[in-house]
Amino acid sequence: MNRRKLLQISGLSLAFGVTGCLGSDQSGNAEAAQTPDPNHSIQIENEISDPVTVTATVLREKTGETVHSQTYTLQPNEAVTAYNTRQANPDGIENFNVSVTSGGSTDSFTLETDQCMGDAIARVTESDGIDIVYSIC
Repeated sequence: MNRRKLLQISGLSLAFGVTGCLGSDQSGNAEAAQTPDPNHSIQIENEISDPVTVTATVLREKTGETVHSQTYTLQPNEAVTAYNTRQANPDGIENFNVSVTSGGSTDSFTLETDQCMGDAIARVTESDGIDIVYSIC
């Protein structure tokens, strides 16, 4: 596991522990993980001091269809909502593979349309290239 992913996981674990999401009663989390929620946005942020070109691609696993593929030019400190999974009208809980590329750097993850999954933010940074952050319960 690379250092960046380890730090993300450690940070999320600490945050959830402090907020009570990792408490002894996991029944709420289990219910949220089984409850559909089609509304998950994918945002892209430029955190560097130069404009960047970023491509976001979203693949709907259930159908194998690319539901979004677009290139954006973002100015320094600019953010854009690239896609929201509700646009695909998911049938219950579905998986969407999200891939973001900029300047030779790519990061990807799987987003589930359940209440346990939060929105995703793909950050273009000097140190990491692409860094995707999201929360889960």
